Amino acid sequence: MELYYKDLISAEGSLEELVDELMLLVQGADEFAQAAGAELAPERKEEIRTRLERLKQACGRIKGQAAAGGRATDRWLREHPYSALGLAFGLGLLAGVLVRGRR
Repeated sequence: MELYYKDLISAEGSLEELVDELMLLVQGADEFAQAAGAELAPERKEEIRTRLERLKQACGRIKGQAAAGGRATDRWLREHPYSALGLAFGLGLLAGVLVRGRR
C-alpha cells in the first residue's frame, strides 16, 4: 500500500528553499567581499575567502543531510504506515491531555 502526498510540506517553509536562500546570501557576501576587497589587507581578504568557502561547504552538507533525512523518513513511513499512524495518534492524544490538564 503506497500513498503519495504531493503538498505535505508548504512551499514557503521547505528546508531546500532555506538552503538555497543561504547559498544566495553566501554568493552576495562573496560579491560584497570582492567589491570591498580593494580596501582590505591581503590577510583579511584570504580570511573572508576561506570563511565564505567553509560556509558554502556547510550549506551543501546541510542540503545533503536534509535530503538523506527526508528519504529515510519516507522509507520508514512506507515500510511502517500503521505504526506511524499510531505514533501520530498517540502523540496527538498526549498533547491534548497535557493542554487540557493546564486549564
